[in-house]
Formats: sequence, structure tokens, C-alpha cells
Amino acid sequence: MKTEQESHKEPKSGPEGEAAEDGRTPVEAPVTIGELQKQNDEYLDKLKWLQAEFENYKKRAAKDREECVQLAGARIVKELLGLVDNFDRALADTKSYGKGSPARQGLEMMRGQLMEILRREGVTEIDTNCKLDPFQHEVMTKVEDESREDNDIVECLQKGYKIRGRVIRPARVVVCRKENMNTDECHKDDSLKSDDEDTEVN
Repeated sequence: MKTEQESHKEPKSGPEGEAAEDGRTPVEAPVTIGELQKQNDEYLDKLKWLQAEFENYKKRAAKDREECVQLAGARIVKELLGLVDNFDRALADTKSYGKGSPARQGLEMMRGQLMEILRREGVTEIDTNCKLDPFQHEVMTKVEDESREDNDIVECLQKGYKIRGRVIRPARVVVCRKENMNTDECHKDDSLKSDDEDTEVN
């Protein structure tokens, strides 16, 4: 027979005995390889999604920075275009600056240097030897001209410019419109018809 002292030393059997002996809970069932692979795939998908989001963020940030630089450059260019206009007005004054005069040559040289600087910044002049483009031309007035087609640009009042393909100042132009001519002809026809009708009534 076991003594009372030995019976106290004997560990208890079963889960309760184990918990009482070392204070740990029963061991959970081991995770299978399939479950680990599933968790790994989920983490990998999340990582790829975060990487794609970060790449998109970098692209958006770079685009925003580029647009800010372009806008700042466009503001400076607009100020310089006013100087170009002054050169053009001075060169158009042939009385003060005759052809071949030293003053005219100096103005042409300075204008050429300024335009070369603007060209290096991507500035180009808008073509006005064409039909009206509402995205590039601003109509200041309309005229009737039988020798031209409808919407032909007859005259350029102020040159327009683009910077890297983006319009920073539209060209101000005079446009040929034949709608007025057709309207006048219709009015004439209507007046003739009314006169004829009056004559028949009488």
C-alpha cells in the first residue's frame, strides 16, 4: 500500500493534471500545409495590392508635380508673350523703324533671342493660316468675303501660342462667315415675295 505521503506526490492524470502541473492549456491541433499555403497566398495578394497602390500613388504624385511646374512656367511665359507683342508692334511701325535701319535690326535681334528662349521651353505659335478651331482661336469679329470659304480665318489680330501642345493664349482672329450673306439673300427673297403678293391682291 502507498503511504499518504507518496499519494500526495503522485501527479494527477488527464488534462486537468497537466494544467495543474505546468499551467499550460492543452496543445492545439497542428496547422496543415494547405492552411499555411492559403494564408501565404492571402498575404501575397495583399502585398501585391499594396505595391500596385504605391506605384499608382507615385505616378499621380509625379504627374501632379509636373503639372505644377508647367503651370508655373506657363505664367512666366504669358508675361514674356506681352514683351513679344511689344516687339511685333514696334516692328510694324515702319515709319519709326524703317527696313534696314539699325534700330529695326536691333529689335529683330532681341525678338529672335526671346523667341529662341521660348522655343526651348516648348512654346510654339498657333497657326492662323487655316480654318477656325475654337480650341485654338478666339473670334473677335466676322466678315463677309465671297472669295473665301465659311470659317476661313481672314486676319490674325493677335498671335496665339501653345506650350508643349497646350494652349496658353488663343489667337485672336477675324473669321469669314457667310451666314449673314445667306440671311440677307433670304430677307431679299421674302421682301420680293411679299411685294408680289401685295400686287396680286390689288
